[in-house]
Amino acid sequence: MKINFSTKKAKNKILLTALLCFTLCSYAQQSGIELKGVVKDGTNYTVPYASISFTNKPKGTVSNEDGLFSLVIENHEVNDTLIVNSMGYEPLKFKIQDYINKKENVILLQESIVELSEIKLLSPADYVKNALKNLKDNTISSSHELTLLYRRASSEEKKARFFVEHYMKIRDRGPSAIGIEAIEILHSRKSADYRFFKKKEFRHSVIPMTIRNPVRQHMPIKKITWKKTGDSSYGDEDVVIIEGKPKGQASFKLFIGIDTYSIYRIENRANNSLYVYKRNNSGKLHLSYHSRQWTSQEKIPLAMQKQLRKSINQIQATYKHEVFVLNVVTNKKKIKVNHQEKAAKTDMALLKVDYNASFWNNFIAPPDTKYFKKIKKEIESNFGVPLEKQFEIVN
Repeated sequence: MKINFSTKKAKNKILLTALLCFTLCSYAQQSGIELKGVVKDGTNYTVPYASISFTNKPKGTVSNEDGLFSLVIENHEVNDTLIVNSMGYEPLKFKIQDYINKKENVILLQESIVELSEIKLLSPADYVKNALKNLKDNTISSSHELTLLYRRASSEEKKARFFVEHYMKIRDRGPSAIGIEAIEILHSRKSADYRFFKKKEFRHSVIPMTIRNPVRQHMPIKKITWKKTGDSSYGDEDVVIIEGKPKGQASFKLFIGIDTYSIYRIENRANNSLYVYKRNNSGKLHLSYHSRQWTSQEKIPLAMQKQLRKSINQIQATYKHEVFVLNVVTNKKKIKVNHQEKAAKTDMALLKVDYNASFWNNFIAPPDTKYFKKIKKEIESNFGVPLEKQFEIVN
């Protein structure tokens, strides 16, 4: 029997106002309703990465880094219940229909104040050991299908130069496995490519997303320096924040539940990456959101240096990735991912996928962050060509 040595104060420090500005619209590809909103706190700050999920089915979404979210539901699901979870706040359940009927859809969440007894806590390394030991039990570790929206933006000298977006499926075994099993690109769209330095990856960007996850790398626990850096909570469980510092490498943080040893979140400074996990209706964790960004100085030819009127033969290049998990399928009989070998071995910008304007016009995507709105606006301004027109011509 495992004893819970945590102590948790149930008092409320502040109220979180999750302002869910729901709007209804028709969905051409399926009869349904789109719920759009923004999650904010009582001081009008947006709350990123809040999970908005059904309580009785593996369906939901997560707010982006600006706190915005969009969720498409079927007409018959208006009587279902959604639950909102955010790191550091008490979970809240509500009926969809109740919020559709309200004039002001304002939800008040209470911040969870956690004070864990340092004397009774395990050592930081022991939390990590237990988390890795229980990884298969806490996460979906059998083959499952994830439907993703994968965005990648490229900037040079802080000016947007390229944008590509894939609607795709992967077959995975979750963080208990090193890599994914299959990749299938269903739809793609990309802008005109205005980059000077065209970095080419030898594989799809979704592969580094998985293999560069610290948890999937079989960490040598004894060779990493561990320390506790904070407390939090997720759902009904207290969470301890453990920082790991490999020798000569950047540090990363694991957000670990003290009762189940579930890893709810990973932050890695090595590539400015974030992994957010949430539970499905059977209680197993799966990836729900990922982002990463790297900036480097890349060498350019002398002719290009003169053309750009630069004093040095380098330009600053930035790649930003954002991934939303739109659907999860765990039933083996319903998993259908037709592996595309070329997709696994080709940079996502170079893959040739027929552009289906009808799909993208009717697809209700997760809302753009301020960053991606800026990216798209700058790409359009390069030559004054609307992005939709670029999609038609380039793809």
